[in-house]
Amino acid sequence: MIAQRPTILIVDDDRNTRETLKRGLHRAGYEVMTAEDGSKAVPVLQEREIDLLITDYKMPGIDGLRLATTAQVVQPQLAVIMISAFANVDTAVSAIKQGIFDVIEKPVKMRDVKKAAARALETRRLVIENRRLRADLMGREELARIIGRAPCFREALAMVEQVASVKSTVLLTGESGTGKEIFASAIHRLSPRADGPLVKVHCAALAEGLLETELFGHERGAYTGAVGQRKGRFEMADGGTIFLDEIGEISNATQVKLLRVLQEGEFERVGGSETIKVDARVVAATNVDLHRAVAEGRFREDLFYRLDVIRIEIPPLRRRREDIPLLVQHFIENFNKLASKRVRGITPEALDRLANFDWPGNVRELENVIERAIVLATGDLITEAELPPLEARKPPAEGIPFRVGQPLADLEREAIQRTLRAVAGDKDAAAKILGIGVATLYRRLKEMEEEGRAGEAEQGAGAGA
Repeated sequence: MIAQRPTILIVDDDRNTRETLKRGLHRAGYEVMTAEDGSKAVPVLQEREIDLLITDYKMPGIDGLRLATTAQVVQPQLAVIMISAFANVDTAVSAIKQGIFDVIEKPVKMRDVKKAAARALETRRLVIENRRLRADLMGREELARIIGRAPCFREALAMVEQVASVKSTVLLTGESGTGKEIFASAIHRLSPRADGPLVKVHCAALAEGLLETELFGHERGAYTGAVGQRKGRFEMADGGTIFLDEIGEISNATQVKLLRVLQEGEFERVGGSETIKVDARVVAATNVDLHRAVAEGRFREDLFYRLDVIRIEIPPLRRRREDIPLLVQHFIENFNKLASKRVRGITPEALDRLANFDWPGNVRELENVIERAIVLATGDLITEAELPPLEARKPPAEGIPFRVGQPLADLEREAIQRTLRAVAGDKDAAAKILGIGVATLYRRLKEMEEEGRAGEAEQGAGAGA
């Protein structure tokens, strides 16, 4: 947004021209700064928000065109006017192609400079306002595409509208499949950063070493296979938003680096020593209880409080059953297009079955069920015949017997195995019941498998002895 007194930076190696322009523009109501050449101007552009740059074309070192290019990289919304004693058609065409608003020939007349400055600043204001309105419209459309009328769901959406305009970190909580990624996208689209990138990272899908490189990048030779420098997701998100999904699954080492980014806005690439500054808003999401993870020592308390600045809880589908018919119709329309079908709806009996199910996988599970039903449907309505068995998945009611002194690892193994049997091998449901992340469950199953193979090897060695 342009300040009430727009700031103009004048760059000219001729002192008389600089001072004349400074006095005239200051009297016209502008805040004016000066620099004697391009090399002196660049630090000013890096430190101060400038609305309009007025630069000479011919200067020692960095000329006006190169300075304009640098300035528009540092401050993309900056307006530029160039003055030149050598102005001609070719110079003007080249300047305009670079996005320079106007070219004024020397010796400059103050009234011409004032008129050009006023036009350039008004054009800049309109461009910024149009971008803001377009971003706001995109955000409203994004919200409109989020389906749900249940009061608890509308409360969560209202929070999105409230917090989108600030830079504060947002923590989205809720069960798997509730739509956290859609909420993150809406926050970005409604924010002043909507023109910037929205970079998404699924933390649980990457191994520890890969996640660190993915987030922070690496330098050439940082490890075997690092044949060149690579930017990380935080660098890619500069000026925009980074969405960190399944944040509860990251390792302690990565948590330390992430904490520094949140506190200082800086980091080093893997294998590098250069400190990189970034301006990226962080939206994180988790389906695990981070309070519990902190208490168990699996998650840093200081990082938790840095992430938990603004929390938005997305309700599970079983708490918003009135939205199930709306979601069902939406998915029917979507999958009709994808599958080239003409299913127009669902029978009351089938809809009743969907509405009375608890949906442990939430909206994502409902979407999968409707996709299956559309593929299998032979008529113009989805019937109960096209629905899979919808049986409530509950944890085993019986306890696990143990003896005093029995290793905890044995009890953990038994709890995991019994829970998986109770939910017919559904790892998402088992992880939810056990109160751990899906990635943690997969990691523990792999460890159990390796322990089992090691035990078999030891028994084999003992038998052969």
